[in-house]
Amino acid sequence: MEKIQHSHVQVQGLKLHVAQIGTGPKVVLFLHGFPEIWYSWRHQMIAVANAGFRAVAFDCRGYGLSDHPPEPEKANFNDLADEVVALLDSLAIDKAFLVGKDFGAFSAFMVAVTHPERVLGVITLGIPFLIPGPLGIQLDLLPKGFYVIRWAEPGRAEADFGRFDVKTVVRNIYILFCRKVSYK
Repeated sequence: MEKIQHSHVQVQGLKLHVAQIGTGPKVVLFLHGFPEIWYSWRHQMIAVANAGFRAVAFDCRGYGLSDHPPEPEKANFNDLADEVVALLDSLAIDKAFLVGKDFGAFSAFMVAVTHPERVLGVITLGIPFLIPGPLGIQLDLLPKGFYVIRWAEPGRAEADFGRFDVKTVVRNIYILFCRKVSYK
């Protein structure tokens, strides 16, 4: 079996970490959510490659092994969608199936709406399709305690995570996503 290959590509002035496997003529691009990186798609990437596709995942700007944007406070979902299109260009991919989870789903929707000629299909997890528009209107549809709403308030995420040491935060995140947990 092939191994997942890793590289870095320059996209919009940032160095992005990319993971790829498979050599099929059709491409499936996986878009992670919060608080994830490309690695959350590793099992799906292998399955997709074994089915004859080229599977690609990357660490979005500011995540994993990718560069952080110089002014993260100015970032928006349009930037993430533009990043996906620029990544496709950088990897010489004309069209791809987009698979997104969480904010990766927002990126997939935005690319499909703004660049339909680049998209073979869209699959999303956890987020229903919302017509692209002012984010404030869409945020009103989310539950009040949802992290996107909660952490939109400046300093709130820092305060929430600041109550715990790094080990506790990482442990709690893994507990949420793992089937078996050792409490030792």
